[in-house]
Amino acid sequence: MNAEIIQNIDYVEYDYFIKNNFSSFYHSKNHILFLKNLLKIEPSFIQVKEKDEIIALMPFFIKKSKYGLVINSLPFFGSYGGIVSKNDCTKLLLNELNNFNLENDILSSVIVSNPFLQNESMYEDHYSYTFKDQRLIQSLNLKNKSENDLWNSLEQRVRRAVRKSQKLNITVTNPKLSDEVIDEFYNMHITEMQSKGGKNKPKEFFQKIKEHFTIHRDYEIFCAKDNEKNISYLLVFYHNNFAEYYMPAYNSESKNTQSTSLLIWSSIKSSIQRKIDFYNFGGTWKNQSELYRFKRGWNATDFNYNYYINCDLQKIKEIGIDELSKNYEFFYIVPFNKI
Repeated sequence: MNAEIIQNIDYVEYDYFIKNNFSSFYHSKNHILFLKNLLKIEPSFIQVKEKDEIIALMPFFIKKSKYGLVINSLPFFGSYGGIVSKNDCTKLLLNELNNFNLENDILSSVIVSNPFLQNESMYEDHYSYTFKDQRLIQSLNLKNKSENDLWNSLEQRVRRAVRKSQKLNITVTNPKLSDEVIDEFYNMHITEMQSKGGKNKPKEFFQKIKEHFTIHRDYEIFCAKDNEKNISYLLVFYHNNFAEYYMPAYNSESKNTQSTSLLIWSSIKSSIQRKIDFYNFGGTWKNQSELYRFKRGWNATDFNYNYYINCDLQKIKEIGIDELSKNYEFFYIVPFNKI
């Protein structure tokens, strides 16, 4: 039994392993191929086999520039990565990455752990990291819950918001990602990100979704309409027992309709029908108190996880934020407050 780094993985074998072991949406074959296409980078994998059967693996991407290599498991807006394993061979796998980091010109090598596994000790015991950056997600447990159970568990302010939207006769549809929907969704998204000072996803993101995922199976678009006008959107992905609240966007002029709350409730009900166990609201920054409170209102539970970062901090400081952003777009290097 040994660990090896490969690129030409058997995706049929990979897909079977991921679907039959506890993994996040971000580990799914479709998402890995989506990232490959979007980032224009071949994914790499550390895998451990026993008797020709995969028993552990970790996908990652390498971004190269004149400043050195940046490794992310996984890149693109905080995608969870790390190890998926059916046997306790994590030390073997992580040592392979440790050796790779030592033998190559690594600027930063980052593992984003899976919040739902709560297995931080394996990285802390076996991964040679410089420091870690703690993060938080909020997730709603749907297991064995009825729609009525969940509705009654919501905070009153959340139920009021959903009812307000319903009383305003806001309706919900599930459109396909047509060119018209993509334009509208993207324009709402970019306007919202600019108002918050956040980084928007590229427009080609939507086209790549159409190429790598099947609508109504792998993902769903929820759209709120006021009369005939589309006023908000929500993109939700599905993988195994997880629903990922991935990307909301709304028309700021219609914010008081509370249509986003109606879309979330509609997507939760859809997840119950799909027999989903976890509805993941995703990451929340420590300083996003309003967003945290909003998600908390849905009776979401907190899950802590970490970014494990092995980096050359002095070199990173010398390069500077502007050059790093230009040369390693969509890759995580180090918290900006460390630079």
